[in-house]
Amino acid sequence: MLITNLEHFLATDGSIAPKEGPALRLADYLTKIVVAETALCQTQPETMVVRCRRRPNRKPCAGEIDSYIDPVTNQIIWWCSVCEEQGSISHWQGSLWDCTDNAQSH
Repeated sequence: MLITNLEHFLATDGSIAPKEGPALRLADYLTKIVVAETALCQTQPETMVVRCRRRPNRKPCAGEIDSYIDPVTNQIIWWCSVCEEQGSISHWQGSLWDCTDNAQSH
């Protein structure tokens, strides 16, 4: 399980801090999950699909990420039903990728 605090990937201006490499790819993946889940909460017609990033046996996983916001912790809980990769994202609220009505103005 990948347990992440989104703030650890952000610069002081709120943008993604890593500029290259695995950290940038992971930050991009996590922010896509935040957008997909928070946009879904707003019932926006164009829900973003996030493809699983795993590569079992060096082949891309065919799964899509499912998620929900835990009502107790406010973490985004996500998982792939194909390969069973899973994780949680905390401290996403108010980020540039938070599409909820409670998001701070960007």
